[in-house]
Amino acid sequence: MIDRSILLLALPAVLACNSTVPNSALGEFSAPAGASATGAGDRDVLFIANSGRDGLRALQLCNAPLLANGAVSPADTCPTNVNGQFIPAPIRVFAATIETGHRPIRVAGVRLKRADNSAAGVALAAGSDSTVAVVDARSLVETQFTPGAVPKPILYLGVDNRTIDVVAANPVDPELDVEVAALPGATVPAFVATTSQLLVLDVSLDTSGNAQVPTIRARCDLAPVVPTRIAVVPGGDAQVVYVADGVGDGVVSIATSSIAGGPCTMHRISAGGRSVRSVSVSPRWYDENGAHGPGDLLTMVVEPLATAQPGRDLDPGGVLFAATGTEGPEGLLPIPPFVLSDTTNERMQPLSLPGAGLMLEGAFLRSVKPRPSPLPPDLKACTAAPCTPLYVGTPTTAPTQNFSLLAVATASDGGTYFFEVLKRRFVNANLYAAEGDASLVPIFGTPVFSAPNAAAPAMLIDPASGEPGVTRNTSWRVIWHSPIPGLDRRGGLVTTTGHGTLLFKPALTDLAVWQGDPAIALAVGDVVSFGAYSLAGDGSAACQNVVTNESAYRFELPILAIDATAGTLELGELPDNGSAIGFHPDACTAFGAVAEVRTGGAQPWLVFDGSTAQGRVQPDNTFVAHQRRFDYPRSTYAPGDAGAGTPPQAAASNDVAFKFNIVGTNTIPRSGFAFTVSSGQVPVGFNDSIAVAVGGLATSVTAYSSPRVQSLVFTSITGGNEVLQADPSVLSSNLVTGLVAYR
Repeated sequence: MIDRSILLLALPAVLACNSTVPNSALGEFSAPAGASATGAGDRDVLFIANSGRDGLRALQLCNAPLLANGAVSPADTCPTNVNGQFIPAPIRVFAATIETGHRPIRVAGVRLKRADNSAAGVALAAGSDSTVAVVDARSLVETQFTPGAVPKPILYLGVDNRTIDVVAANPVDPELDVEVAALPGATVPAFVATTSQLLVLDVSLDTSGNAQVPTIRARCDLAPVVPTRIAVVPGGDAQVVYVADGVGDGVVSIATSSIAGGPCTMHRISAGGRSVRSVSVSPRWYDENGAHGPGDLLTMVVEPLATAQPGRDLDPGGVLFAATGTEGPEGLLPIPPFVLSDTTNERMQPLSLPGAGLMLEGAFLRSVKPRPSPLPPDLKACTAAPCTPLYVGTPTTAPTQNFSLLAVATASDGGTYFFEVLKRRFVNANLYAAEGDASLVPIFGTPVFSAPNAAAPAMLIDPASGEPGVTRNTSWRVIWHSPIPGLDRRGGLVTTTGHGTLLFKPALTDLAVWQGDPAIALAVGDVVSFGAYSLAGDGSAACQNVVTNESAYRFELPILAIDATAGTLELGELPDNGSAIGFHPDACTAFGAVAEVRTGGAQPWLVFDGSTAQGRVQPDNTFVAHQRRFDYPRSTYAPGDAGAGTPPQAAASNDVAFKFNIVGTNTIPRSGFAFTVSSGQVPVGFNDSIAVAVGGLATSVTAYSSPRVQSLVFTSITGGNEVLQADPSVLSSNLVTGLVAYR
């Protein structure tokens, strides 16, 4: 057993349950990637692309319904001791390697039946070459208990160009909402995206009930789309394929009936100008208004915007939800509280983890159907939606909450996070605490002044200005006469002008860059302090005196003029003041100096979010901190002024994180305040702390359910050579099945 921690990652804190995570039979993973399940006899087989070793691993999952009391039926022929175990190699302590070659990345499980009505599924693997590998799942299972049996050979379908993704349009049981096998003799459509084309495949068994090479029914050209992932409606009739565009805006939908050679006929659903890493399509889902879909909604994991708004945080991309029936930017769901069908109000911003990594891939979870009496795999009664359980951890009296529709997404920090799709937000543990929305309020640390004295200024933070979903976990500094980033160590030449001022020309510096930066705004009134001196063409006694006797940063000289074309700062001299010696080296015509350019004038305070300059305090001493919205966490939002069409200010993508002002004056350069901010966000998710510690990058995520299992989530920790299995309903409350690590 390996000691690990099940972490429910938080932005301000970590909601954790220290535990021993069960480690199942070793799969010997090397850079695991995509996964997908199919049926094989009396069980399901989850195929996982082991991209670092040119093959697949096959995890066995018993799938027969449990009895009403949760016990295994005596009629179930799937042995309990193989459930959650890999199909073994001939030396049974090792997992079998299904040698597909060519570094498989994506897998699609195709559910088929033999003539005797038994499951005999097929796995299609796409990788780094121009073939699709075809694996017979049934023969892999049978070799375990049939002496002398060997698996069927792997078959290959050539598709002319390098493969990107593969998906199958399996039937879904209309009552249980889980994937089932097609009828005996039927074909199941599958789709392959290559670097340049979308192909429609017909997948079926041969007359002996074994896998055979699929038939290419049709294909079309995807240009100018560069595909990253594809998706189809769960349980649908495969009428539409959704293709994530890795270079263009959003996702394109392609009607299967239109695929007939030549260019694909595409309709684009915008992602607000962002390209898309991953796309998934909603299953049938249930809320208080009844059943919806399947195929109503998309989850898009989007790339950062190519351009950033000046003076604002960089856009890391994130998770967006869109409606499938609307083209263009109106396809994105609106901000809350507007209904999903609203196409006129502001569109949502990407949901992301500020400072914690990029979102990478997403998937929808099965939505649990309300029933008067529970049926497997849902063994608990739920008579009215929402019925989909997730262990949130709060409140302690009822730590499992029910939702209408959940999605998950992986992140580069190794975590997998849950989303309330209809609310357009992370599942947030704080929201379900006894205080509700009050638990989401950002918390501001007490500002500490770096040079405490009786005459020190005071900083007053307005706590009511913090906005959940905008204000994030950060450390702030506010510095008086702060060194300007990039101009804090600049060597250059200082010359006299002949009229009582100095010209400082820093080497290789385009001053217009700092003048035009909205956060720094270098201007007349800022100051320069010299930290080192050297001779530069004038060896007179006056220059020798400057170089020999001046100390570093003894004074500040005001900037009187800026000539960006010449690259010079004109500086005022400092006259003597009684016993205080000024700086007026008029007899020294030129000397070298290393300068520190600092803020001054009417806006002497420079504000930093971490190490990034965010702006200067306004002339009235009030500063408005801007951060990019990353969530819509509140339970309710005011609808705004409907008559004027004004979106709700609290929910809009306004980026006001908080406000503060500074009272009093300061005389000590480079002194200032420091304080921290906690966001109040505790997004529910999971990771393996050991995998993260060794570079666990979470990539592919797969939602799985069967007549036995209500819902499981499989995450490939590609950077940690591990696959995590999570049960959302028990997550950290059950140390045996809540989180299982396969290595």
